[in-house]
Amino acid sequence: MAKQFKVEFCGDYVRTELMPDYSVGRENRVAMWKEIVEVCTANETQRVLIEGPVPKGERTTDEVVEAGKGTAAAPELWLAFHLWEFEPDETSELYEAIAKAGGVRVRFFTDKAKALSWLRLNAPN
Repeated sequence: MAKQFKVEFCGDYVRTELMPDYSVGRENRVAMWKEIVEVCTANETQRVLIEGPVPKGERTTDEVVEAGKGTAAAPELWLAFHLWEFEPDETSELYEAIAKAGGVRVRFFTDKAKALSWLRLNAPN
């Protein structure tokens, strides 16, 4: 199975690109967060941009809670989502709240420039 995401350091933030076939299953989530934490640590940054198409499929409340808790794998993280054609809803609000409880700041953006601006103005490094 081909990797469904790409993680790279982009000067002052970590960019994570979701491929069109990205699946939000537990295995993918754990692998992605492991790589994000490694790249953040190696480059001494807390800024992360996740972008790409909205992952397909519906998420149960339990899956959203698990994903929010998994985000806290990198405490003090500043995480901006730029998901194409995404409209925030109750599910994304729940995810933000769970992540925040774990020490991660999360925002969803429809514009990449605004997402990067938010990361650069707020995250310490």
